[in-house]
Amino acid sequence: MAAGEARKLHRSNKLPVMIVDPRGRPIKSPVWDGLPYILQDRARGKPFTRMLNCGGHRPYIAGKSAEKWTWRPYKPIPAEIAFTPAERAFAEPYRGMVMLEPSVKDIGHRNKDWGPIYWSQLDCLIHEKRIPTVQCGPAGTRPLLYTRFVQTDTFRLAAAVLAVCKAFVGPEGGLHHAAAAVGTPAVVIFGGFIAPAVTGYGTHRNLFTGVGLGCGRRLDCDHCRSAMGSISPRMVLNELTELLRE
Repeated sequence: MAAGEARKLHRSNKLPVMIVDPRGRPIKSPVWDGLPYILQDRARGKPFTRMLNCGGHRPYIAGKSAEKWTWRPYKPIPAEIAFTPAERAFAEPYRGMVMLEPSVKDIGHRNKDWGPIYWSQLDCLIHEKRIPTVQCGPAGTRPLLYTRFVQTDTFRLAAAVLAVCKAFVGPEGGLHHAAAAVGTPAVVIFGGFIAPAVTGYGTHRNLFTGVGLGCGRRLDCDHCRSAMGSISPRMVLNELTELLRE
C-alpha cells in the first residue's frame, strides 16, 4: 500500500519519494526494487519528498490501544511491481492457474485466519471442478493436498507467480495487495477483523461478515472467529466460479 501512495505522490509533484519511519529514516523493501520513483537510500543534492508510511503509521489507522486497532475508511491505491526477467521466467510455468493462499502473517492473533479445515475443504471442492491451482511459500510451508506447491523464498517470486495466475483466493494481507498491483482478479476472505472499506479494492470480490469497519482486536477474538466461520468453502467456491466466468 505504501508503494501505491508513493506512486500517487510522485505523479502529483514529479519528485521521487522516500518512504520513512517516524524518525525520518528511509525504509527499504525489495518489493520496491526497480521502481524509479521510490528512493530507498538518502539522495544528496537531489530534491525528493518524504512520506511517513510504516507499521503503526498507516493512513487507515485512526487509533491503537494494547487491545485493538481502530480503523478509518480508506481506499488503497494499487501499487506496481517491476519484475526482473528471471522472476518472470520463474513464474511462467504457472500461467493460467488459480493461486490459493491459506497462510496468514504471524501478528500475535489468528483473527485473519480462515483455518486449515476450511482451506482443505475448498482445496477439495476446486479439485473436483478440475481447476488447476498453485500455492506459494517458503520451505516449511504446509501444502494443500490437491494444489501444486511452489517454493518461493521471496515475496517477489510469489507475486511474480500471482501475476500470471487467472485468479487469487486468500486472506486480506500482502498477497491481496499484490493481486491488485499485478491486476489479478481476487476473492479475498476478510472475515470480521478489518473491512473492505478500509483495505479492500473495488475490483475484488471481498467477503466481509463483520460490522462497521471491522473489529480490529489484537488478541484472539470470538467475534472474528465467528465471522470467519460464517464464510463457508462453498461460498468462496461460488465467488471464484463467478469470477472465472467474467
